Amino acid sequence: MEVKTDHGNFNVNPITFKQRRKLHRYEVNAVNNDGSLISDKFFDVLECVSDIAFDDPEKELSKFKDNEIDEILIAIYNGYREPSKKK
Repeated sequence: MEVKTDHGNFNVNPITFKQRRKLHRYEVNAVNNDGSLISDKFFDVLECVSDIAFDDPEKELSKFKDNEIDEILIAIYNGYREPSKKK
């Protein structure tokens, strides 16, 4: 799966059903009952995305600044949560 970001295009691993369910569990844990985001838990979401997307996340992302890595992982996360309707 190719994901376009402001920092380039990335070929990432497709997400499996089991991985999608694990990611969903992290998502649920990252939100308080009032709907506010728990920042520390959201980084767990991004770490999960990183582990799913890349066989070697460090190799793929180490050249970027931390904020850029977060932006890249959020774009990949959005790609996993909103798959393309194209076949």
